[in-house]
Amino acid sequence: MPRKQNGFGNPKSLGFKGSGRIDKGKGVGAPGTYPSNRRYGSSVHRTVIEKYNLDSDWTKWRKGYEYYNQAAWYRLQDVDDFSGEYKDSQIESKLYQGTPYEVDVVFDGYKFATKGADSNNHYVVKRTTVNSPDLGIVTGVLNDPWLYPDYKANREIHVQGTPGEDARLLFQMIGERITDGETEATLNYVLNSNDHPGLYMGKSYENLTEVIVKVPVQTIQGEAVENVQDLQGKIVWIKDFFVEKDIDTFINFEMIDEPYNFIVNSQDKQPSVELEILDPSQELLPPSLYDIAKLPSIFSSTDSSYTISGTHIFKKDLYQRYFGTQYLTADLVRAEVSSASYSIFPFTILGVEEKDGFFELTSVPFVSQLKMYSPADGNATLVFTDYSFTKLGIDEYDGEYYHKPGKPGTTPWMLLDTDVNPWMDEVFTTGNSLRPATIYTCSCPNHSHALLRAPQATQESGRRKTNRQQRYPLPTVMGARDFNSVGLNSASGMIESWETREHRMSVKLCKHSIASMFIERIKVKEPNAYPTSEAREDFEEKLKKEIQEVSEEFGISYKRGGITTLEIIFALAQGLNLDDVELAYVVLNSNF
Repeated sequence: MPRKQNGFGNPKSLGFKGSGRIDKGKGVGAPGTYPSNRRYGSSVHRTVIEKYNLDSDWTKWRKGYEYYNQAAWYRLQDVDDFSGEYKDSQIESKLYQGTPYEVDVVFDGYKFATKGADSNNHYVVKRTTVNSPDLGIVTGVLNDPWLYPDYKANREIHVQGTPGEDARLLFQMIGERITDGETEATLNYVLNSNDHPGLYMGKSYENLTEVIVKVPVQTIQGEAVENVQDLQGKIVWIKDFFVEKDIDTFINFEMIDEPYNFIVNSQDKQPSVELEILDPSQELLPPSLYDIAKLPSIFSSTDSSYTISGTHIFKKDLYQRYFGTQYLTADLVRAEVSSASYSIFPFTILGVEEKDGFFELTSVPFVSQLKMYSPADGNATLVFTDYSFTKLGIDEYDGEYYHKPGKPGTTPWMLLDTDVNPWMDEVFTTGNSLRPATIYTCSCPNHSHALLRAPQATQESGRRKTNRQQRYPLPTVMGARDFNSVGLNSASGMIESWETREHRMSVKLCKHSIASMFIERIKVKEPNAYPTSEAREDFEEKLKKEIQEVSEEFGISYKRGGITTLEIIFALAQGLNLDDVELAYVVLNSNF
């Protein structure tokens, strides 16, 4: 037994505790303000200097330039069945598929090795339009800060023009990069002749959207369908899935006003629609990205009908500033709009029931979007964010081209300037026509501000344990606001986004996309926002180590490149300018 102490207790308990060494401090930690109790919901607030370093695009540019020089990439290629030789991969798709204004586009791209994805690959996808729609001709740019101080305070450049034959497409192009051949910027809004919003966008709220399709019994019985219950889990493709119509023709269109939002309860019915029931089990890419007509068809119908119903929320703060001191209400918006549109993406059949000579196919409830439009009066103003402007021209100085001439037909070296100030520089030359720009998208978090799932517990030979958030990304308190993430929250566990509207409306760059531009003979001009000297010194050490690890990453990349197609699907979805609702649909309906 241990010996008992005397009745006065341990005599050492009354002594002074040592203060430790006084000749050595704790050391300098990472700059910023830290919460006293680091637990769920806490955040770190960076200092002004550190935030400046983090926001600088110089490090992205430098890494992209080094990746290009070190050839730390390779093109996506396929084997030609006829010749047996490799050729550049291309995917044909449609921008704004299903609308009367769809545009044919072609995707090709590059693969970069990384340790930050489950497949050890990040993909850069280049989107090129096959046919350029006629969006209109610029007639004036309102970029005088003295005449338009409100526009400058809101960081917006208003551009006026003559609408083109395909100008209606602009209402679908919010967040799209638009160019006149030299100037390029991101479209933020479209205003009508009264400088009021020409478009209002709402997302599913509380009651998810549901579609009930009625197919005549004889249509299914006449096909090779032994048991109609086998249709559960199959895909319904309504050929004309984009519907735009007068609001007064809806079965129900109720607008409810609230302090910060207004709500729309709607129900619509469409008779005599053409549809197909498709088998999704044999296709890797989801219908939204690929040619859906290539999916195996079970049967088709031209005499079916459907009823769609849902509730959508509209945020007032997105539109209030365009009404000045006039308070935005649901009644005011109803007086401004005349038509509405919705899209029914190919959906999964939840249940089948026979009623009155029809089979009713009920959809799995899904998140959708409802858009309302002002009457088209031939006049419109395009609103661009002033931090999204770039300029593209031939890389020459004082009229002299310094690069070595390439082979006949080779594209000359171009120079992309990302430090354009539209309040000082000339942008959108008057008389030039507008069209969708050629863009580069990437699946990496730096470009998309999103994290894709990495289901594998280890990366290579039992090493590098991946943390839970990377394996199963979930919404966090520092993520996007609830309204912005309505769609993506439905795909939690597969993707988590912290992208803000400001980032979505900016010019998106990352080291991979910058490297891809250099490969395509587009010289990205070195940004003028340099980080501090201390940050650059630390960066050089990290860059040296990162370049040395490229060969090892490539080895892992080859071994794990076939694990998942999620990264490339995500890059393709960004190239189609899908919003969070459509992006969630793509992620949830991908076989990877």
